[in-house]
Parts: sequence; structure tokens; C-alpha cells
Amino acid sequence: MLSLVLRRVLAVVPALLGLALAAAMVAALAGPGWAPALGAVLAALPATLALVLPALVLGTGLGALFGALGGALGAVLGGVGPAMPGFLLAAIFAATLAKAPVLLGLAALTLPAAAQAATLAGRARAGAEDTVLLAARGRGMDGSALLWRLVLPLGLSAAMGGLRSAVAGTVTAAVAVESLFGHTGAGQLFVEAARAGDTGMAFAALAGMCGLTVLLGALGGALHGFIDPRARMA
Repeated sequence: MLSLVLRRVLAVVPALLGLALAAAMVAALAGPGWAPALGAVLAALPATLALVLPALVLGTGLGALFGALGGALGAVLGGVGPAMPGFLLAAIFAATLAKAPVLLGLAALTLPAAAQAATLAGRARAGAEDTVLLAARGRGMDGSALLWRLVLPLGLSAAMGGLRSAVAGTVTAAVAVESLFGHTGAGQLFVEAARAGDTGMAFAALAGMCGLTVLLGALGGALHGFIDPRARMA
């Protein structure tokens, strides 16, 4: 168990090294103005994180629940997921409503993450039906105990296993959400710098968002093994 914990913690180290490398590249490309550019991005990243993190938590949790439970809702959510990327949903919401609230932008980020989680959780449930779940039922586990101790952790673990792609899609869509809904963050900073031709600031914002993506993906990988019931039963 200790070695598992150590491996999960060490999995975050490459992400931290990547952040340091990104900061060095910003310093090299931005020239003498690297410090203000990097400072502006670091000040804007918490606003982006405030959009991305709740969307990932809600989307992954709800999607894993619906996918693990099965039924029509999980099937529909998983089926329509590839057809509704976050940036497209954000554009539709912003174009449909003249004064769309930021909560709709959060929903645009949450739904694709939930769709992916539902798909992965449903596959994990189907794959474990004749192995882990059958063995648990043979030991007398059923009902709510089976749901909370095996089915939901199994679905959530599968969803966390695909979190890296969900993080990348959510951070990318956050750029559109920030620009369309007037939410100040690293994404909006990137768009404004690109429009103004400020290469140093644009690269700093891009590096900050890439670093955020790598870090969140690594943290998701570190959490993956802790909630996998098969790892605890091994």
C-alpha cells in the first residue's frame, strides 16, 4: 500500500517539472517583460481554475454515477457526449441568450466531462459484471453496499482513468467560455493578447493553461488508484 501511495505522489512530479519548464520558456520568449507577463498569467489562472475544477468534479462525479447505475440516462448521456464539445455548447448558449449567466458557461464545461465519465463508467460496469461484481455477490454483498463499495468506486475509477483527455477538453473550452461570457481568466487573457499581437503575453497565457492541464491530469492520475476497488482487493 505504501508503494502504491508513493507511486501516485511521484506521478505529480513530472507535471511540476513541466510547469517550471514552461515558466523558463516564457522568460526566454517574452524578453525583459517576462516577469509582468508571467505575473499576469499567474493572477488569472485561479479564475480559470474556478471554472475548470467545479466542471470536472461535477461532471466526473455525476457522469460516473449515471454510467455505473446504467439505465436510459447514462446511455443517453454517454451517447450524445462526442457531439457536444464544451466550446460548441458555450457558443450556443451565448448566441441563444443575450445575457447568458456564467453558470451556463459552467454547464457547457460540465456536460462533456459528464458524458465521457458516463461512457467510461458504463464500460467498466459491463466489464466487471462477470468478475468483480459476481464475486462480490457471491460473498453476500448486494443492494446499497454493492453500489457504494464497488459499483460507484469502479465507475469513478474508470472515469478518473480518462481524466487527462477530459481536463484537456475542459481547459480548451474554458477559453471560449471566458471570452463569450466575460469571465476574466487566463483564456480571456490569451485571446486578448493574441488580438493585440502581444506574443509574449499570449505565449505566457498558453503556457499557463498547458501547465494547468498537465497538473490537473497528473493529480487525477494520482487519485485514480486510491478509489479503484480492484486495487484494494488485490
